[in-house]
Amino acid sequence: METRQYRVREGVTMVNGAKVPANRIVTLTPTQARYDLDHGRIAPARKARRRRPAKDDHGGR
Repeated sequence: METRQYRVREGVTMVNGAKVPANRIVTLTPTQARYDLDHGRIAPARKARRRRPAKDDHGGR
């Protein structure tokens, strides 16, 4: 079954019947997440973006 990571909002101590971990990230199925998402207790965790190296801005010289 598909799972996704969610960031738990400040002040929330339990999600899906389990204690919130110190990093405030939980992994849930869409069905498990539905209640807490609908009540604004969790939000999809953002994936870390890879930074692209800056392009040489010297006009190609």
